[in-house]
Amino acid sequence: MRTRPTPARWALSFADLCLLLLGFFVILQAQRGQAGMTGPAAAHGRPAGAGGFAAAGLFMAGEAVFRPGAADRLGLIGAEAGTRRIVVESSGADTATRRFDSWELAAARTAAVARAVAQGGIDPTRIELVMTPARTPGAQVIAVRTF
Repeated sequence: MRTRPTPARWALSFADLCLLLLGFFVILQAQRGQAGMTGPAAAHGRPAGAGGFAAAGLFMAGEAVFRPGAADRLGLIGAEAGTRRIVVESSGADTATRRFDSWELAAARTAAVARAVAQGGIDPTRIELVMTPARTPGAQVIAVRTF
């Protein structure tokens, strides 16, 4: 009489490992829009927006209102982008605010930069907003990158 072979127990552990790896890569892909755009500098503790605009130079103190001429400079970026994609990346928050809490002000300023870039004629669906907290306390930095 022939007996039925016992199933390989390792197959269940192998399937678990495969599912864990798949889940890990799905999470990495889902965060690509955030962590992928920050680059290696942010992964090593430096602000992601390094080389961008200091929000204090673009906006009135404690407000999400542009200083004179700032919106026009940002509109030129949108005009020059053509059909490429633009990422507006904000790092940090301005703690010297009276009216908003620091994150509301940072979000309002980031959205204002995106609107100003869109005024240059680029399709607003080609603009992506990314906000990351600063690893060290400091002022808000907004970087506008074209891809």
